[in-house]
Amino acid sequence: MNRFFSSVFIVLFLLMVAGCARLLPSSRQTVESPWQSFESAQLSYEQISPGATTIEDLRKKGYDPHKLPNIKIMNATEVINLFLPNPSIKKEDLDPGIQKCIDGRDRCTAYLMLPSRILAKRIGNFWLDTFTFKRHTQNTGWEFRGLIIIVDGVVTYRDPPGGRPVILTDQIDVKPLGPLQEVGTLFMDAVKTALPAL
Repeated sequence: MNRFFSSVFIVLFLLMVAGCARLLPSSRQTVESPWQSFESAQLSYEQISPGATTIEDLRKKGYDPHKLPNIKIMNATEVINLFLPNPSIKKEDLDPGIQKCIDGRDRCTAYLMLPSRILAKRIGNFWLDTFTFKRHTQNTGWEFRGLIIIVDGVVTYRDPPGGRPVILTDQIDVKPLGPLQEVGTLFMDAVKTALPAL
């Protein structure tokens, strides 16, 4: 019986060592949209023509905030705060389409879109990560930003497409004492809390 458990333990240990990298956690953060890439979002967005595209055209293209998730509807006040954040910027300096929104007030609305797909994946040594000695997190993906202003049912302004076509960031957290680092921090916090009482 002991030999059986020893064999099982050895097999499990070897499997763990062999697939250590696969055991590291990962997470995905997605702002849902019909677009699977930055390029597809940009291509669709650039087909919107100020002065020509109507709100009905937008709905046909899929830009319907009541059906397409994660489109923020902005009112004229929010548009004013966005484009006129301080008195040094004058309304006359803004694009005519934005000026129409400011003048139109209740007849103006705007759609803000921020679709994205970001994958956070831990890479590196499984044991160093598990015992918190060193954790290396890599974020990859993309995010898009678009703003459409509509007055009297017609698009008057389309912000130039923005965002990050390629995201690649690394975060490395190192704790020389591993799990003992947290114990030491908790101990020091407890000492600091107790000192005033003495």
